[in-house]
Amino acid sequence: MEKEGFARLFHNFENVIEPKLCSKSGTVPAYLKGTMVRNGPGMFKIGDNEYKHWFDGLGYIQRYHFEDGKMYYSARYLESEAYQKNMEAQRIVAGSFGTAAFPDPCKTIFSRFFSNFVASDEKHDNANVAFTPVGDGLYACTETPHMYRVDLDTLKTMEPADFSKYVSLHTCTAHQLYDSNGDIYNIGSRFGPDSAHVFTVTRNPKTAEKSISDHSWEHTSMIGEIKCSEAFYPTYMHSFGMSENYLIMFESPIRIDIKKFVMRHFITTTYRDCMKWHEDKDVRVFIMDKKTGGQLKMKLKMAPFFTFHHANTFEKDGCLVVDYCRMERTGNFDALLIENMKTGEFQNDPNFLPYLTRLIIPLSIPEGAQPGDNLLKSLDWTSGCSAILQENGEIRLKEKRACDISMEFPRYHWEKINMQEYKYVYGSSVLGTQKSEDLPGIVKADLANGRHKVWRRENVQQVCGEPIFVPDPDGVEEDDGILIVPVMTISDGQRPFVLILDARNITEIARFTIPEARIPLGFHAFYQGRPGI
Repeated sequence: MEKEGFARLFHNFENVIEPKLCSKSGTVPAYLKGTMVRNGPGMFKIGDNEYKHWFDGLGYIQRYHFEDGKMYYSARYLESEAYQKNMEAQRIVAGSFGTAAFPDPCKTIFSRFFSNFVASDEKHDNANVAFTPVGDGLYACTETPHMYRVDLDTLKTMEPADFSKYVSLHTCTAHQLYDSNGDIYNIGSRFGPDSAHVFTVTRNPKTAEKSISDHSWEHTSMIGEIKCSEAFYPTYMHSFGMSENYLIMFESPIRIDIKKFVMRHFITTTYRDCMKWHEDKDVRVFIMDKKTGGQLKMKLKMAPFFTFHHANTFEKDGCLVVDYCRMERTGNFDALLIENMKTGEFQNDPNFLPYLTRLIIPLSIPEGAQPGDNLLKSLDWTSGCSAILQENGEIRLKEKRACDISMEFPRYHWEKINMQEYKYVYGSSVLGTQKSEDLPGIVKADLANGRHKVWRRENVQQVCGEPIFVPDPDGVEEDDGILIVPVMTISDGQRPFVLILDARNITEIARFTIPEARIPLGFHAFYQGRPGI
């Protein structure tokens, strides 16, 4: 194993079944009592086969448990069907985002052709991206409707779930959004001659009538659907926005070639290989009414871009305000091929650097508006954004950058200001830090005054993960609370640790050093406080 560099983070990790006590410096607030779980890829080689893309590694869930001022660390592989099949075969037999399954050497070319031809119900259940709470259950999720419930205490993989049993779709976002009632919203895609974006809701089984259990998915239904602009070239999306009344999605220039996708088994092509960045495609903005399932009829277009992650979305003065981390151009995600990530160069492609960005969308066209008019001109708080009415009736939207430091994994004080006007977004500069001399790590963007605060890494061997906001239960202000930040290290001489920051001034109040040589460069986390905290 390499002693230095990002390559250290792409070797297989081991289960840590018994929680390990972590050494501490500093003091944590008494309200930090609960568990944070973190999802991401942890196995990159099986037998002689290696995964090619960061998104492909088998799911590995880490647990950070806080109790009496202490932190305990444990970790365990998600034992999905993909995991079990791969372990049994000791090679990659379940295809993924950017790695094709290796053929069975015992099969003839004809039997392989036949088995691929009949496998129309192919299952992708390596739920290695994020978590979704459903009633009293917590599910590990990916970009398909196949999920697994996870035991928050032991990290054991429990029963699977598949909400495509209730709604017809092939893919969905891993970032399902939920409201204060615990109802869960998502957007998926259905592929074929009638390709469409499918908007769904799952009612909280604890409040819905006649639930099978307090963590079940049977109250899932379609809110509505919007046809793709091109049936055989639907867009790829990773997340979406949600306000009190609307769901918002971007149809970006990343398009999936459906004909190629259907033939991927016969020509050894992956899902990623079927993607292409179309320079000539504008972004179309689709808005759906959550209650009626009706599409907002205005035609909204923007210059090309892509976003992995949305922050908050809210309604104000007849407009939608949508915050997200904008990338200029992603191609088909070559930057995140493991061979590119091992060198660290993925951090410095200017087209791949995400920046917190704000978009303001008018929900109607004022009476008397003329082509060339900026429909936002009467609102003094919309400076930097515009919505220009075109001769053909379309509206051309222009967003503005909200923070000049690159940041990803945006988080905010969900409990207090979800779907409401707010001030602060927290994020990690993970994709733009390698050559920076001032070593940004965690960023607090102030949306009210355009300023920001930064916790700076101590050296270039540290890599900050997604910051998780834990509110002070006695707090008054939006930023009263702390941030939990996992810090990976890419040097054999440094232990990974968990940083506890004061969310108001982004200063360190404590850190827990993990008694492991390394932890994975994972994706997303979920924190659950103890009842009553």
